[in-house]
Amino acid sequence: MKCVHLDFHTGPDIKVGEKFDKEKFTKTVKDAKVDLMTVFAKCHHGYTYYPSKVSEMHPGLSFNLLGEEIDAIHSAGAKAPIYITAGWSKRDADAHPEWHHIDFFTRKAAYAGDAPDEERDPDEPLATCSWVTLCLVGDYSNHLEAITREVCESFDVSDGIFYDICFEGEACACDSCRRGMLEEGLDPDSYEDAKKYFITARIRLMQRLTEIVHEYKKDAPVFYNGGANMDRTEYHPYQTHYELEDLPTAWGGYDLMPIRAKFFEKYGKPFLGMTGKFHHTWGEFGGFKNKEALRYECADMLSVGASISVGDHLHPSCDIDESTYAVIGHAFDYAGKIEKYSENTSAFTDLAIWLSHSSASDIGASKLLQIMHLEYDVIGSGDDLGKYSCIILPDRVSLSDDDRNALTEFTEKGGKIVASYESIFDELGIEKLSPSEYDLDYIKCNVDEITTPFLAYSAAYRVKTEGEVLARVHEPYFRRTVGHFCGHNNTPYRPEAADYPALVKHGNVLYFAHPVFEAYNNSGNYILEEYIIKAIDRIYSRMIVTSELPSCGRIRLRENKKEGFLALHILYAPPVNRGNVCLLPDFPRLHEVTVTVKLDRPITSAVSQPDGESIPFTQENGRVTLSLPPFSLHKLIILR
Repeated sequence: MKCVHLDFHTGPDIKVGEKFDKEKFTKTVKDAKVDLMTVFAKCHHGYTYYPSKVSEMHPGLSFNLLGEEIDAIHSAGAKAPIYITAGWSKRDADAHPEWHHIDFFTRKAAYAGDAPDEERDPDEPLATCSWVTLCLVGDYSNHLEAITREVCESFDVSDGIFYDICFEGEACACDSCRRGMLEEGLDPDSYEDAKKYFITARIRLMQRLTEIVHEYKKDAPVFYNGGANMDRTEYHPYQTHYELEDLPTAWGGYDLMPIRAKFFEKYGKPFLGMTGKFHHTWGEFGGFKNKEALRYECADMLSVGASISVGDHLHPSCDIDESTYAVIGHAFDYAGKIEKYSENTSAFTDLAIWLSHSSASDIGASKLLQIMHLEYDVIGSGDDLGKYSCIILPDRVSLSDDDRNALTEFTEKGGKIVASYESIFDELGIEKLSPSEYDLDYIKCNVDEITTPFLAYSAAYRVKTEGEVLARVHEPYFRRTVGHFCGHNNTPYRPEAADYPALVKHGNVLYFAHPVFEAYNNSGNYILEEYIIKAIDRIYSRMIVTSELPSCGRIRLRENKKEGFLALHILYAPPVNRGNVCLLPDFPRLHEVTVTVKLDRPITSAVSQPDGESIPFTQENGRVTLSLPPFSLHKLIILR
């Protein structure tokens, strides 16, 4: 499914809808091959775009814009979910200070963006937004319920409701929250109790709002934005689907979305990726993305089994922008030709990352595997390990007794484990002693002709083992402090090795004593990258092997078991940073790329889509090797 999230945050001093042309709107949506477009009932400025008795319609609007948009979108054969702001609403924040989210520590109203200051000149330029965050409990929750019921009574909500800004912060000290905590026997002055109440109160609100929507349309999708976060699992059961907001140009780059998609895919609910048409970030009027970059992003989303969402922002005049939809239409045209090969698929792999919920470590591990051109799953406690030949435990995985027993049994049955830093445990034959007392240290291991100790960008965990030592730690002369330092940056290494290892192989276990995945995510160091990759290659026999595919290339291999095919996606577009933006400006043509896949069943055909070209391949010794013709940006090959 190809979606557009049509932002519309418009201040009260601008006329709205003067150039809305329903016929043009319908034609533009249809021509761009949009399947779904989310449109606004109420925006961050706090005004509605339909006549409201619960709130106030935008003062610059003279007609039911939301109703007209929904009719136009439906006329184009697309769906029209309805957007309602939650956590940011300027009109409500100005009228109801008692609804403000109060920071637990400062006891002041929490702001997003540029917080105001009474001493500042009101005519001083504003660099970004300035929204007061509202607390979604107490009287404000009643207001959200009333808005929801009004929208459900005024419009057909079969296509769903999208609530925005639902989980800002971790704890609130407003009067409503403090009263609620006391009623539930919690201590309003305890941060841990405040965090607990923050979660339970929001879950109750999600349940109430969804119940209201489903009173009117039983199966309507309902999504609470901000709750599709890998670290906020407590909210995941209360979503009907997931929308993964990852604008690669503005935050996270092009390596963030895949691991999130793999995590949310496990729930078995519909999920979509979300990028933007903007050069940089949300609400950028006049900013346009390279149309080939948007095509790449759409192909990237399909390659991990996600539906597609592209963010746009409607101009206050409501004259839908033809230039924007020419760019979106170009990407959607290509996506429409191949999306059927993404539906009902799952990753075809024998490799998994056990999520640590330490963002830098998890993303670092994902980046390394993508550089190695390896497909992987994301797993955790309670998941079946029988599918995998190798599991990676990055840096700071917390394991229960049951987890340790399952992983120990996994290795006893021949499974391989790659663990790092705190994620090792004694039953695997490597005993943790204590973290290093140093801030940074060094690794001595022959990597890419570097035989002297290289900077680890972190410090090792001291361990004891009978395993094979593959690399040694070299400690610095001393820990660098304000009062005791040497040189510009880091303290030099001691010439002699420490008495504990940097890298160990013990049976089916490979252990890095450093938090290598976090260190790589934060530093991007080439030598560290080579060190990690070569070590993993010592223990894991790659399921996918490529030649002549640069490190910025991405490979995704997915299986449709029902229809009996494998979908092999190869993407290539090297990102660059220009200014504050991560861009895909170039799409070089690749030649002489081969891909070999370990496969235990015969393949009779390999066909490129959507062009239908047959791809030469050989199959022997349990491996299929494909010789790709020259291509750029994205190549999809269907193996049957």
